[in-house]
Amino acid sequence: MKERKRFYSLCCRGGNGFHKNGQLTKGAGRAINIGETPDCDIRYDAGSFVPEYYATILRCKDGGGWYIVKRSQYVDIQIQGKGSIGYVQYLSDGDIIRFSGQEMALEFKEHEGNGVNNGNQIWQWATVAAICLLLGYLIAANFQEEKPISEKEIEAYEESVYLLKVDSVQYRLHAGDRDSLIRHKVLSNDVPAGTAFLTTDGILVTARHCVEYWLGEHLDLTRKVCRMDEDDVVRWAIETETFNQGHAEQGDSVKRLHVFFSIYNFMGNYVRSFESTGKHVHINIEHDGIFLMADFDEDYYWRSIRPYFVDKEMMLGDVLWIDSLEEKGLIKLATRENVEQMKRGTNLIVCGYPATDMGDKKTVFAQGQIKREVMPASENLCFESNINHGFSGGPLFCKVGKDIVAVGVVSRVDSVSSGVDKWAVPITEITK
Repeated sequence: MKERKRFYSLCCRGGNGFHKNGQLTKGAGRAINIGETPDCDIRYDAGSFVPEYYATILRCKDGGGWYIVKRSQYVDIQIQGKGSIGYVQYLSDGDIIRFSGQEMALEFKEHEGNGVNNGNQIWQWATVAAICLLLGYLIAANFQEEKPISEKEIEAYEESVYLLKVDSVQYRLHAGDRDSLIRHKVLSNDVPAGTAFLTTDGILVTARHCVEYWLGEHLDLTRKVCRMDEDDVVRWAIETETFNQGHAEQGDSVKRLHVFFSIYNFMGNYVRSFESTGKHVHINIEHDGIFLMADFDEDYYWRSIRPYFVDKEMMLGDVLWIDSLEEKGLIKLATRENVEQMKRGTNLIVCGYPATDMGDKKTVFAQGQIKREVMPASENLCFESNINHGFSGGPLFCKVGKDIVAVGVVSRVDSVSSGVDKWAVPITEITK
């Protein structure tokens, strides 16, 4: 007796503004792309949205079943009871497929017969299936080449990743040969902290805002400076910038904020202290933004590395490094060519000290991917990863051949939400 062919259908569960509960897709005996057709289109209820292919469902080579291939790096795909899929997941009859941010789900139903039409025109399924199978093969081959970096591959680098804490700030006036202390502030243990890492070249790298932490502030540029507390470091920063703007032509009088900070290893032990104005401390102020504050009584100036409006280039200044250290770390820096060859979807791993776990002082590794194409030497790296603020200053690792190298320094982490862009300063800001 001839064995009947097996088919499948996808049934909408929950529904939304575009789909009714119980609506069936038109794909049955062929491969189908979720997001390909109006009746297999996962969309938000609000606003217009042009979907991309979120996933492809393909028949197993032996013909005995089906599997789903993840196509979108932006959408988390979950199989109820089986969790999130990495790239490929085998499907069973009755599996519920869910997508991040969507109320609607798809139920995978396997059955025998001639498939489900649902009133729609059936394509020439044999041709489409062959194309999709070929595409699936190419996707699978690509995934095999581009495997995520495992924590085991990178755990040795933990020795070269440090917790950074700010200890104190000095507000000083430098006028010719004279140097006078205006104010001094010792910070408590719960001050803003971040991550730093040591390279094979003896360079300690961190995000600049982890040290000069006021630079990352969301500042109300209409606020009255005189109403701020006299020991407010943000007020000191405003007064410093204002004084320096007015004395720029003289060249002999300048105000500076000196920051003293320390690093601790992954066991929580003190390693070493530094000063932000030390001889071997480097920053690039080329990308800083200088803003005139509307204080109504008099002009004040504010320096920032935060990207205001559409000027995202400003974040390139969010890196600080200290060279000529006798100690050598284990972290190798990527070359310019390495950075420029990274593509959307390139796997990465981030290492840092999450701010939500300050008492434990243990490094955490988080998987992620490059989110946008890298523009040669001109933009920050946009990536996605489930990290929070304590990771700032930490290394962004990618694999180049058999080597694992640092391609960026974590800069802005706007949210722990996976739907928000994260940014890293490319390592070329240090190596150029």
